[in-house]
Amino acid sequence: PGVGSHSGSVLRTATFLLSFGTLAAVLLLVELLRLCLHRRTRLVTPIERGSGAETQWPTERKVAVAGGGRGQGRGLMLLVLLEIGTAAHPRTAVSQHGNVAAAGLARADSVFAAGDAMAAALAYAAVLAADSQNSRATYRLADLRRRNPKEALRLFQRYVSLEPSDPWGYLAVADMLARLGRYHEAVQESDSAVRLAPNERDAVIGRARVLARAGRTDAAVVAYHQWLATHDRDPEAWRELARELARAGRPGDAAHALARAQSQAFDPGVARRLATLRAAAAPAFTPIVSGSRDSDRNTTLRLGGAAELAATGGGAVRLGMSGSREQVGDGFTTIGLDAVAVNATWRPRATVKVEAAAGAARFDGSGGSSATMVSTGQLRARWRAPGRGPAFDLRAERSVIDASPLLVANRVVRSDLRGIVELPVAGGLKLRGLGRVAVLSDSAEVNHRTSVGGVVAFAATPSIEVSGQVHQLRYAHSSSAGYFAPRLAQIVEAGTYVEFETGSVLCALDAGAGVQRVAAHGAHVGPWRRALRLYALIALPLSPGHDLRLELDGEDSQIANETVTSGQWRYGSAMLSLRWALP
Repeated sequence: PGVGSHSGSVLRTATFLLSFGTLAAVLLLVELLRLCLHRRTRLVTPIERGSGAETQWPTERKVAVAGGGRGQGRGLMLLVLLEIGTAAHPRTAVSQHGNVAAAGLARADSVFAAGDAMAAALAYAAVLAADSQNSRATYRLADLRRRNPKEALRLFQRYVSLEPSDPWGYLAVADMLARLGRYHEAVQESDSAVRLAPNERDAVIGRARVLARAGRTDAAVVAYHQWLATHDRDPEAWRELARELARAGRPGDAAHALARAQSQAFDPGVARRLATLRAAAAPAFTPIVSGSRDSDRNTTLRLGGAAELAATGGGAVRLGMSGSREQVGDGFTTIGLDAVAVNATWRPRATVKVEAAAGAARFDGSGGSSATMVSTGQLRARWRAPGRGPAFDLRAERSVIDASPLLVANRVVRSDLRGIVELPVAGGLKLRGLGRVAVLSDSAEVNHRTSVGGVVAFAATPSIEVSGQVHQLRYAHSSSAGYFAPRLAQIVEAGTYVEFETGSVLCALDAGAGVQRVAAHGAHVGPWRRALRLYALIALPLSPGHDLRLELDGEDSQIANETVTSGQWRYGSAMLSLRWALP
C-alpha cells in the first residue's frame, strides 16, 4: 500500500507540474506579446446583431472594457505564486487540474476585458488545453476567431454540444454557416434558437436576418412581422423589414415600414431612402424616345410614353398604359404605325413576378391600301427559388416586326413562345437551357422558326458573370416578306454581364463575342464569321422620383436573336426615358 500511495503521489505531482508548466509558459508568452504588440483592439461577443449593433455573451448583457498594463503583470506573478503555494501541499495536488483551468480562465477574461485580442485568444486556448470541456473558453475563443469562419464554426458547434440549452450558441452557429453560404443549415440552427427562446429579441431577429441573407425574403418578412406585432417600438426591426419588403417588390409597404422607423428614431441618412421608396410606389409618367439604324439603311424613330399606378397600397400590383407613334424608313420610303397597350404587373411573392399586356398596332395605309390594325399582347411569368436556386422564365408574345418599311408594309406579325430554365451546379456555376418556337405570318405566307440554346455561366461576383453559349435556329422555309430566313444558323459565343454603381449611377453591360455560320435553304453550311453584340444601360437618379435611363443596343452578325433584314447585318439603337413620379 505504501508503494501504491507513493506512486500515485508521484503521478499526481507529475501531472500538476506538466499542467502548471504549460500554463506558465503560455501566460508568459501572452505577456510578452502584449508588451511587444500593445494591441488595444476592442472585443465584441458573441452574436452579430446587424450593422452597428452591440453583441452579447450568452449570459451577459455587456462586456466591460477596461484598461490593462502593470496590473496585468502583477496578476501574472500572483498566479505563479499561487501555483507554487499549492504545489507545497501534496494533498491538494489532485484538484490542481481544475484549479489551473479556473485560474487560466480568470486570467483570460482579464486579458479579454483589457482589449488584447491576440493575447486573449492564446489565453483561452491555454484554458482549453487544460480543460477541453470549458464552455466559456470555447465560446470566447470561437468569437475571437470569427474572421476564420470555418474554425469559428467548429468551436461554436463544440459550444452547442456543451451547452445545448443556450439559444445564443445556435445563433452563433447559424451566423457562421450563413457566412460560409450554407444557408439551409443556418436556417435550421436559427430555428433551434427560436424554439429555446421564442420571446428573446436576439433569437427572433437573428433568425429573420439569417432568412434574409439566405435569400428567403418572403419568410424573412413573415418573421419580422411576427416580432413587430408585439414589439412595434423597435425601429431597427422596422428598417430591416422595409429592406426586405423592397426586395419583395412592395415599395408601398416598404415606405410605410420605414416611416414607422423614422417616427420612432429619426435617422437623416434614411430620409433619402424613404423618399425613393415613396416615389417608387407613387403614380408615374414616363416619356420615351428611341431610334435605330442598320446596315441596310433602315431607320426607325419612336416617340411615346407610359403611365402607371399602384392598384394596391403595398405596390404588389401595378397597372399602366403605354402608347407610341413610330416612323420607319429606308431613305426612299417612309411608313408609320401606332401602338397602344394596357399592362399589369403582379408580384404575389418575392420569388414570383407576372407581367401581362394587351393592345393593338395600327399600320398606316400605303400604295392606296387602307390602314390595318392587328392585336398584340404579352404574358410573362418568372420564378426563382430562394437563395439563388433554380429559375424559370416563360413568355408568350404577339408583336409586329417593324425593322424596315417592307416588313411594315407586308404586315409581318410574330407570335412566339419562349422559355429559359436555370439550374445552379456548385458555387457560382450554373447551367441555362433556352428554347423558342415562333410563327411569322404576313399578308402572303406563314413561316415557322425554332431555336434552342445552352449556356454555362459562372458568377465571379454577385455583379459579374461570364458565360459560354451555343445556339442553333431553323426556319421552315425562306421568305420574301422582308426578313432573312436561313435553313440553319449556329452561334458559339463567349459572353459577360457586369453591373456596378458609381455614386448613385447604375451601369449594366451585357456583351458577347463569338462566331456564327448559316446555311440557306438548298445550300451547304457557310464559313464561320464573327458575331458581336452589346447592350448597355445607364440609370441616373436625378432626384427622388425622377430617374433618367439610357439604353444602347448593337449587333454585328449574320443572324440575330430577333428577325433581321439580310444575311450580313449590323444594327444600333438607343432609347432615352425619364420616369417622373407624380406627387
